[in-house]
Amino acid sequence: MRAVETVLRRHAEDGDRPLVEVTAEDGTAVVHSYREITRAARALGDRLDPGPRHRVGILCGDTAEAVVAELALLALRVTGCPVPPGASARTAAALLADVSAVLADARGLALLAAWADRDVLPEGCPVVPVDLAALTDAAPGAYRVPDDDRDWICKILPASAGSAGRVGIRAHAVGAHLDALRAELPAGAFARCAVTVPLGALAHQVAATPMALADGGCLLLPPRGIPATALPEWTATVRPTALAVTPPAATALIGAARTARREGRAVPAALFGTPGVPLLWCGTEVPHPLLRECEGLGLPVYAGYGLAGNTGAVSWNTPAARRSGTVGRPLSHVRAEIGPDGELLVSGDGLAVSLGSDGPSDGWLHTGVRAAIDADGFVHLVRPNPARRTGEPLTPEIGRLLYSLVRSLRADCVVAFDGTADGSLDQLAAGARANGAGHVVGHVPDAHRAADTRARLTAAGLAPWAEVRHAGLHDLGRAPAPVDLALLDCRPDLTLPALTALEGRMRPGTIVLALGSAPTGPYLDRVRDGADYLSMPLPVAAGVEVSIRLTPGPRPPPRSPSGPRTGHAHSTAQRRVNP
Repeated sequence: MRAVETVLRRHAEDGDRPLVEVTAEDGTAVVHSYREITRAARALGDRLDPGPRHRVGILCGDTAEAVVAELALLALRVTGCPVPPGASARTAAALLADVSAVLADARGLALLAAWADRDVLPEGCPVVPVDLAALTDAAPGAYRVPDDDRDWICKILPASAGSAGRVGIRAHAVGAHLDALRAELPAGAFARCAVTVPLGALAHQVAATPMALADGGCLLLPPRGIPATALPEWTATVRPTALAVTPPAATALIGAARTARREGRAVPAALFGTPGVPLLWCGTEVPHPLLRECEGLGLPVYAGYGLAGNTGAVSWNTPAARRSGTVGRPLSHVRAEIGPDGELLVSGDGLAVSLGSDGPSDGWLHTGVRAAIDADGFVHLVRPNPARRTGEPLTPEIGRLLYSLVRSLRADCVVAFDGTADGSLDQLAAGARANGAGHVVGHVPDAHRAADTRARLTAAGLAPWAEVRHAGLHDLGRAPAPVDLALLDCRPDLTLPALTALEGRMRPGTIVLALGSAPTGPYLDRVRDGADYLSMPLPVAAGVEVSIRLTPGPRPPPRSPSGPRTGHAHSTAQRRVNP
């Protein structure tokens, strides 16, 4: 943390140096200087009672107020307990169980109001509002950074995403992490850091935000609720030097880069407003096919691997040392070894303090991830084979996704092809039944599986909501229309033909899901070309490619007067649909 505090001592009173730049919904930029933010942090610290445990919760969105809260606790040497974005009331209660106060911006106050009957806060815990304008007006003087360099637990974070378990992040561990990153990166790499993953996420808590501060730089906050598709337009305006890439962001950048190339424009200028490409780093796990597509368009994305138990990054690809398909070499402050069972083990100066009873007893952090380290020191994460065999049970994650989509879309017409996992039609039909409307039509080429599926749906009471057709690929052109949701769960070589056969039954807004290992290069090229679909992968189970139809489907050929062949389709229910 020395690098951060050195910059704060030097620039705290600089009224011309921007620390936070917020783009409003109308596109105007609101700039907050180091002086404004740090003086507000001083005012907040003066009105805060951290209590005997010196632990204070932070419940803030992606706002300038979140930065004020972090700097206030840093100056007081008080442990911050930020609640990560999307946390449930139960997770928030576990993270805030022993805090003496909670700092909350407008978003945080709204969450606490929504959780009023959930006992999220300890009894008698005060909530201190964080309002930048009010704090600036009340600022008593300049920001003060303590001179001592003692180690202390500066943050308490979830042990893993969605976990109620906690780890204590040491200030010296953050310092070692920052020093290792800065040694590998060009000077000023984070001078203008675009906030494309939440400020409360691990990647910002221990890396991007302190890296921007250590560079004397500025955090660039996008308009609230900006969709991923609008990201390239925003980044072209704010000209970032560093940008976290997520799967939706990668998909948007790929589409924008292809458009720029077709129009003869330079990709860096079109996407980032700069002559060169900024430092693109993985803000979360991004599938390798997306990373390869980015690289092919001149957009290298630096993938790494990290976890809270190691205070962030274990390994990272860097501009000086990058190998596709890996998560880079271990950083200089990290020791990494492969255990007897292939598990990645981590030790070194970055280890966090376990606040539970499951801390490492042998000096190694057991990551639970299988990996290999090649002769050049690059770490390869070993993924389980995502291929599923016909008839395998549907994974719970995919089942919840299918059910949730039918419920949220209130889909009237759902079409599924093949269904290699038993249970996909069940989840789709259950969603229709819960809605009280809608119908699912499944095309299953195998006669035995079609019969088994009908029997299962009947036994579950779902037959009125689903129709199972013993039908092949060529029958998809006679599926009901318009299709609201299409599921392609078939052999990889059939995904593109199935999509093509269904396109005549689609409408603008039709959602297409291709599950697991099914999507292939030609299929991805079709849905990601930006012409007819908006498409992105979801890291759910073995993977899902989600595509939204943007244009009307081609008109289907005229139907034969004889209609569908009656010997080729059988159903558990009859329903009048538009042909």
